[in-house]
Amino acid sequence: TPFHADVFRSYSWSANICGRKKWLLYPAGQEEFLKDCHGNLPFDVTAPDLRDKRIYPRFSQSQPPLEIIQESGEIVFIPSGWHHQVYNLEDTISINHNWVNGCNVAVMWCFLQDELAAVQREINQWKDPVDDWHLQCQLIMKSCTGIDYKEFYNFLKVIAENRISILEKGLDEESSSRNDSKAAISTLGMLHAVFDLKRTVKVLSSLSANEDFRKLDLTSLSPSPEALLQHLESAI
Repeated sequence: TPFHADVFRSYSWSANICGRKKWLLYPAGQEEFLKDCHGNLPFDVTAPDLRDKRIYPRFSQSQPPLEIIQESGEIVFIPSGWHHQVYNLEDTISINHNWVNGCNVAVMWCFLQDELAAVQREINQWKDPVDDWHLQCQLIMKSCTGIDYKEFYNFLKVIAENRISILEKGLDEESSSRNDSKAAISTLGMLHAVFDLKRTVKVLSSLSANEDFRKLDLTSLSPSPEALLQHLESAI
């Protein structure tokens, strides 16, 4: 693969069914030292050009990558925001999964804000002649990332409604493990649900106050952001 971080800066795991892979991983933040003089990340972090200070002025400040050889039957976990580059050392079949939870939903929100800001910079010259410029920015961001601000709101709403239903049912991890060991594995406990709700409230509060979000037509959102926030705070 080219050098990248996973979609929405999510967590991920990759399980090798067969074959071998080599991973080069950089902790979150290290990618800043790997950008060229124009702010672009390299396609290949092993390319000799990275040692050219005229092109990559901060490369010498970067740490060496964490290198992993993944064998058949092994699983690699990639933390949120870690950039990486992967090589198939032989014919390989893998299963991959990405997810966002209370621990990194704020990272996802920061990523979306950065993506929108990048779009706005690129088409800033068209801001005045285009009446729905802010809508066009959302559309372009969605084409690049797969989601816009209103869809992110609905994403948060689904998480919130799920966690509230857990609280309303009164389930907790201890009772689940006593009654059914399988249920304890598949069901979130009360403390986990409250943790996710508190993180969701913080992100939803930031989204609701965001100037670009407030410029959108929010009448189609149900419930309204204000009503959802009130419901979450009451549930917590």
